[in-house]
Amino acid sequence: MRRSKRGGIVVCIAASAAMNACQIIPTSHEAEPPPELLQHVSAYLQADDQEAESLLPALSDRPIAELESALLLTLDSSFQKSVPTGMQRGRSIRVGDDSMRYGLYVPPAYDPSRSYPLILCLHGAGFDGDAYLDRWQPRLGEDYLLACPTMEEGEWWTRQGEALVLAVLSDISRTYHVDPDRVFLTGMSNGGIGTYLIGLNHPDRFAALIPMAGAFPTALFPLLDNAKNTPLYIIHGSKDQVMPVQYSRDVAAYLKRNGYPVIYREHDRVHPMAGGHYFPREELPDLLAWLKTQRRTSEPREPVVVRDRDHPGRDFWVRIDEIDSAAGSFWESEHHPGESRRLQQGAYARLKAQVSGNTIFMTTEHILRYSVLIPRHLVDLNKPVLVFTNGRVSFEQLLRPDGRSLLEEARRRPDPRQLVFSTIEIRVSP
Repeated sequence: MRRSKRGGIVVCIAASAAMNACQIIPTSHEAEPPPELLQHVSAYLQADDQEAESLLPALSDRPIAELESALLLTLDSSFQKSVPTGMQRGRSIRVGDDSMRYGLYVPPAYDPSRSYPLILCLHGAGFDGDAYLDRWQPRLGEDYLLACPTMEEGEWWTRQGEALVLAVLSDISRTYHVDPDRVFLTGMSNGGIGTYLIGLNHPDRFAALIPMAGAFPTALFPLLDNAKNTPLYIIHGSKDQVMPVQYSRDVAAYLKRNGYPVIYREHDRVHPMAGGHYFPREELPDLLAWLKTQRRTSEPREPVVVRDRDHPGRDFWVRIDEIDSAAGSFWESEHHPGESRRLQQGAYARLKAQVSGNTIFMTTEHILRYSVLIPRHLVDLNKPVLVFTNGRVSFEQLLRPDGRSLLEEARRRPDPRQLVFSTIEIRVSP
C-alpha cells in the first residue's frame, strides 16, 4: 500500500500505481479460467476469515481477466442445484447469537439454470412471517421467490430487525439463483416503517422499495436522498386511523420535489376489520405490472449517500469508512434526547459523488474516511484517475487493476454485478 499527500488530504491507494505503463483490463470473455482456479476461488469465497487471508496472496497474483471470469462463473453457480421448493414455513436462521426464522416460497417449477426475482416482505405488529407468506404468495403467483422474516412485534427499526433482513437476503442468495438486479423490499404498517429504514440504509441492494401504510418521521427525511437511484412505490389509505396518511403524503412530496423516482397510490377503501389500514386487492395489478419493469441501477454516475453515525458502509461504488462523532445516532436516539435532537437538526454524514470522464468529484460532510470502489465501467483505467474531495485534489494517478481488491470486495459482497477492480481510500482533513 502506498501513501501520498495532496492538499492536506491523506490518500491510501489499495491498488498499485503504474505510472509508466498502460494497464488494459481485458473483458471477462477474453480469458477462460482454468478449472483449478475455479476451485481456488470457490474455496476462498466459502472459507472462514483466517483461511481466506491465507489463500489471498497466491490468488491475487493471477491475471485480472482470469480472476474476473472465475468470480463470475463461481458466483453464478454457487447456489445449490437440489433444493426444497414450495411453501417452507419457519426456516431457521442464525443472526448474531440469536436463532430466528423466516418463511420462504419457491415455485415448484424452480429451475436453477435461470435467475429469479426475490420479494422480501415485512409483516406488521401482531403477525409473523409465516402468516405473511400465506397471505402474499397467492397474490404473487409463481413468478417470484418470496421471503417473509419474523420479527417480534414487527420491530424492524431495531439493529436486530435490520440484521435479520440482510441475513435472510444473503441466506437465500447462497442457496437459490436470485437475480441481484431484481430484489424488492416491501412491508405493511410496521413493515412499511422497516421498508423505509432498512431500504434507505441499503438502497444498492434493492431494485425498489414498496412501503405500505407506513410512517416515516420528518427528522429522518435526509435519508430519503438515498432514494435518488432506487425508486419507491408508496401505498396508503386516506382513511387510515393507525398510521395517518399524511406520513406518506409528505414522503411522496419530498421525493417528487427533489426529482427522485416515486409512485404514490392513495386509496379510500375501508376494510370491515382493519378500517383504512390495509392493502386493497384492487391495487395489486398495477403494482405487479410496475414490478416487472424494475431493475436495479448498479453503477449510477451520481450516487448520494446519507447516513447516521451507526451506518457506515457501502452504497453502489462508494463506501463510507468512518463517520465523525458529530453525526447523530439513530440507534441511540430512542433513549438519548441529545441524539434525537442531532437528527432533528440534520446532523447526518453526507457524501455526493459525480463522475465526468476520468474525474470524480466528491463533497462530504461529517465523514472522516471514505473509499471509491472502482467498477469496470465507472472510469477508464487505461488513463489517470483524478478525485476531488470538497474542491481539493485528493488523488491523481494511473491505477492498476488489483486482484486483491477484486477478491476481497467479492467476498464482502458476492454480487456479480458489483465487482471492484481498484480501491482508493481517502482520509478527509478537517
